[in-house]
Amino acid sequence: MPGRLFPLGGPVSEEDIVDREDFLISLETRLLECQSIMLAGPRRIGKTSLALEVIRRIKGKENYVAFVDLFRYNTKRELALALINACLENRSGISKTTTALKDGLKKITGAAKLTAKLQDLEVAFGLPGESKSDDDLFNYALELPEILAQKDKKHMVLVFDEFQEVIRIAGEDALKVMRSYFQVQQHVAYLFLGSKEGMMNTIFGDKKQAFYRFATILPIPSIPPEAWIEYISRKFQAQKITISDQVILEVLSLSGGHPQDTMLLCSEIYYSLLEAGVNNLGLDFVRLGYERALSSLSPVFDELLDELGGIGSTRRVLISLARGLRIYSGLSSNPNEVKRAVDVLIDKAIIEKSGRGAYHFVEPMLKEYLNRKIEVF
Repeated sequence: MPGRLFPLGGPVSEEDIVDREDFLISLETRLLECQSIMLAGPRRIGKTSLALEVIRRIKGKENYVAFVDLFRYNTKRELALALINACLENRSGISKTTTALKDGLKKITGAAKLTAKLQDLEVAFGLPGESKSDDDLFNYALELPEILAQKDKKHMVLVFDEFQEVIRIAGEDALKVMRSYFQVQQHVAYLFLGSKEGMMNTIFGDKKQAFYRFATILPIPSIPPEAWIEYISRKFQAQKITISDQVILEVLSLSGGHPQDTMLLCSEIYYSLLEAGVNNLGLDFVRLGYERALSSLSPVFDELLDELGGIGSTRRVLISLARGLRIYSGLSSNPNEVKRAVDVLIDKAIIEKSGRGAYHFVEPMLKEYLNRKIEVF
């Protein structure tokens, strides 16, 4: 069969988006009504898949769409060119837009205009010359979505993935500049995605921030067990593999229903079955697949632990949570130090608060990994 049975490592196609139809319809409706949206959540839970699917639907209705992943860029100029390129890709009849822009920048100076022939229409873009500053190019890029939408009488939806990275790329003042352009645009809706929930909630929820209340903050709904059961059952049965609801519930218990971890676990179970030449999925193969999945995730979890630094309060708090200990009464650390450690773990989307003084792991498989590794810390 072409492709993986359970997709891993990136955005998934429409058929592998589990139980998100109502949410996708809501996103599409809001964006087409020019309402900007903010979605925040840990990496690998499906934000990008949702964004790509909704813009696929929107573009299919003859709207303009653009997608910019801020993780890919390090300077304001790089980000500006990426945004310009993403917008102009909506125009057929021109290829390698960024290259064309760079060539144009070399040929023009001052307030000269770069003229691009697109289809049967010749449009003059007021593009700053190469001698101008990065700020000029950035400002032009922010203005372009509305210019293009107005000229072509289209509605534009622009997605910024990992939006919190704009601070790293262009500094906090860039947020004020972006807001000044975006708030007056009448034909553009923005979808802001971010994996650092703390930063995203501050950017859009703090009264002192430029983007305060600019976008509607929508929680990404969890996937209910019954939806997972239908999806996993359908996938295995398509390969003529027998599986019961009880077995699927065990899979979900081990993965915690985390989208990517659940896909990984199912994938490892599937390959274990193939290698053994078995088409009846029992709990023994679930356990085998789990061990293989946990081994596959070890480098990911090790990198996460490296980000936390050496043996400090943050790591101690994390280990205590994995052990099920009461972190405020069970540790000798200062309560303020524990609170700072908890804030770091929440900001990195490692844990989530589930009640007063109670927290749970975003990925239950990380908790198991930590409990197995405790002796080396």
